[in-house]
Amino acid sequence: MTTSSSPSSAADPEAPAEAASCSSDPHGSDPHDHTGHDHPPTGAEIVNALVRGLSIVSLVIPAVAVALVLICLPATPSTPLPLVLGIALGALQLMVVVITSMFVSKVQRRLAVNPGPMAVRSTVEEVLRLAAVLFAGLLWPSEAVGPMGIWLGLGAALVWIVLATAQTVSARRRIAAPSAWATEAVGTFLTEKVSVPRSMVLRVLDVVGTALFQIGATVLIVLSPVLTIGTIVLSIATGLSTLILQRRSPGERTHTLWAYAPFGIGVLTAALALLGLSTL
Repeated sequence: MTTSSSPSSAADPEAPAEAASCSSDPHGSDPHDHTGHDHPPTGAEIVNALVRGLSIVSLVIPAVAVALVLICLPATPSTPLPLVLGIALGALQLMVVVITSMFVSKVQRRLAVNPGPMAVRSTVEEVLRLAAVLFAGLLWPSEAVGPMGIWLGLGAALVWIVLATAQTVSARRRIAAPSAWATEAVGTFLTEKVSVPRSMVLRVLDVVGTALFQIGATVLIVLSPVLTIGTIVLSIATGLSTLILQRRSPGERTHTLWAYAPFGIGVLTAALALLGLSTL
């Protein structure tokens, strides 16, 4: 949710932009007077926007975690241990992602955009979820399935939220410090005309979608283990939408409906879980 360039090292990063503006003005007007027309952002402006946006996102994502915990409190199980088991589930799922990424990077990089490894990874993640649900049923046979499923899923969701927060904080630090990575990232935003605010909103929606999917998919499997097949299909659909985005240019990614697919699938999964719980 499974998602990222600083100005040049010149003394004045805005100087090239100002010089270009002055040379392209045939009427010799003041290059600082932008009345009546827009000017493209400079590298420094992109850096400032990214640092500000990532700072906000790094606060919003933990707030999402707090909100989820508060929402789930009315369905608290008799023991907090399902939450611990859910955290272990999320950690195992994360380990699967890391192992898959290492395999792809060492064997053949183009496999990163191949649906095969993604489908295998999604299937393994859902099989692990099924195993966690069955194990929880053995440990707490008298526990109500609804609360147990919700808190198992919440534990897994918290792992991914912590990861997303750490990635966002790391990206903010790397953008703020001059480096080749930061320069390339800012250059991408400039050349592809990527909207920083839209990118930040999509980042938050991805995290929310992932969290909702984790909770919803776990509840569905608790209600009926056969529904693991459905969660595998939904997980693969989320992965395919990500692969489709990776094959598009950065400028196109934020303007296509595929960018909202992970969030939409997460909402759909949570809605199906709520519908299933309402029938108990």
